[in-house]
Amino acid sequence: MDAIKEILVQFVVAMLCGGSVLGLLMGVGLLLKPERIALLNQYSSRWFSSDNMTEQLDRSRSTERFFYRYHRLVGGALFVGAMFILYIFLFSYNLRRISAATAAGYWVLLDVLMAILLVGCVLAALVGIIVALRPSVLREIEKSANRWVATDGIVKFFNRMSYSPDQKILGQRKVAGVVIIAGSLYVLIVLAPLLWRGGWTF
Repeated sequence: MDAIKEILVQFVVAMLCGGSVLGLLMGVGLLLKPERIALLNQYSSRWFSSDNMTEQLDRSRSTERFFYRYHRLVGGALFVGAMFILYIFLFSYNLRRISAATAAGYWVLLDVLMAILLVGCVLAALVGIIVALRPSVLREIEKSANRWVATDGIVKFFNRMSYSPDQKILGQRKVAGVVIIAGSLYVLIVLAPLLWRGGWTF
C-alpha cells in the first residue's frame, strides 16, 4: 500500500511540475510574444455542445409497466437482498475489527451509519413483501412520489461560451504573465527538489 501511495504522489508531483513548466512558458510568452499566445488560444479553443447527450438523458422513462408485470420477481429480489444484508450485519459483522480500523472520534458516526443501514434493510424487506404480494398498496405513494425534474435551466447555464477570462488575461497580459511566472516558479522551487531527491514520507 505504501508503494502504491508513493507512486501516486510521485505522479501527482510530476504532473504539477510539468504544468508549472508549461505555465512558465505561457507567462514568458505573454510578456514577449502575446500575439502568438492569442493565436494559440484561438487554435486550441473548441466548443463542445452537450445538447445531444443531455437530450437523451433528459427524457422521461416509465418503468411502472415492468414493475407491476414482474412484481413478484422485483419484490422477491428486494426481500432476498435485504435479508442477505441483514444476515451479514447480524451474524458476519465483525464489530471489533471495524472499530480497530476506525479512529476513536468516529465510532459514534459508525454506530449511526450501521443503525441507518439496519433500519433501511428492515424497511426494504417489508417493501419487498408488499411489492411481491400487494403492489397496488404502493400505487398512491408512487403517484405522489413521481416528479419530473427538468435540467434545461442548469444545462443552458453551463452550456454557453464565456470569453471574459481570455479577454481579461490578454488585456492585462503583462500582469497576467508576471503572476503566472511567479506561481509557476514557486511550484517548481517547492516541488522540483522533492521530485529529484525522492524519499517520500507520509
